[in-house]
Amino acid sequence: MKKTMFIIFLSFIAFGCKGQEPNKKSDTLIRKSKEMYYIPNINSNFETFDFKRTREETLKIPSQAAALQDSEAKEKGYYYEGKLDENRSIYRSFFEIMGENKKFIIKPGEYDPLEIIYYNNSPFMIQKTFYPNGNIKEKGLKIVKGNVYKGTWYYFDENGKLTHTIDNDKLFGFSWEDVEKFMEEQKIPMLLGNANHSGNSINRWSPLIYPQSSEKDSTQKAGRKLWRITWRGDSFNQYFEIVLDGDTGKMLTRKKYWVKEEPGDNVPEPIIEDFTAVYKTQRQKLHKIRMASLRRKRIRSLLQKNRETLYA
Repeated sequence: MKKTMFIIFLSFIAFGCKGQEPNKKSDTLIRKSKEMYYIPNINSNFETFDFKRTREETLKIPSQAAALQDSEAKEKGYYYEGKLDENRSIYRSFFEIMGENKKFIIKPGEYDPLEIIYYNNSPFMIQKTFYPNGNIKEKGLKIVKGNVYKGTWYYFDENGKLTHTIDNDKLFGFSWEDVEKFMEEQKIPMLLGNANHSGNSINRWSPLIYPQSSEKDSTQKAGRKLWRITWRGDSFNQYFEIVLDGDTGKMLTRKKYWVKEEPGDNVPEPIIEDFTAVYKTQRQKLHKIRMASLRRKRIRSLLQKNRETLYA
């Protein structure tokens, strides 16, 4: 009897756990694996921009509707934000310019139609840009505040054909998951969802132009691979910044600083700790040890050859 009750109890637990599995919503899947926070999943499917709904939602906002009805306007901007469900919100925007015969056409180039999906429990958002014809141009995951492009980004031609992909993680030995753990250990607040993150941001750089996104500020070049984490301190104008080696995760610099809210404000001098000299000394010591070991091996090899010649 006890054995039967135990099996029923286990079955109840298994059934209850199964009911907590994440639900798939269109092309995204919120999943929990090795990461400490949810990471949206995105696929390479073709999709189009919803001009009609974006226009309708924008016109429901009185202030924007008044501006769009201005007969003298030569450019019109449509944009709106809304909730998709309890965990997700969306932002869409596109711009029109007056073309020939005074007809408005979708503005190409810098102001491509844009769609962003935010998740309340994720540091990453799904970002998509589209061609003026409405076909998908590129999409992938981006940090909600900073320049971190995560995982695979997908790039398409104007007909919606997938042309290439870029893996944004392969250049960095110290991964995003490693950064999560570091932030947790250091008690650094994580950026989550579409909130006012103020001075908080996470950035990374490499010597290469990476990724090849259409965004002008998608990457910043540096002499080496780096992570930089910035967050606000206890007071409104106090901040902290940590720079990590992109391959090893070693802390290179740690800074505490204050920003001026007004031109005449007096703020303390920044407190900067530079650990690069320590690591340089360690590398030099390791290099000396390796060179000494190589010399010993060479000497032993020469002695062995001399003995073989002597007794030949």
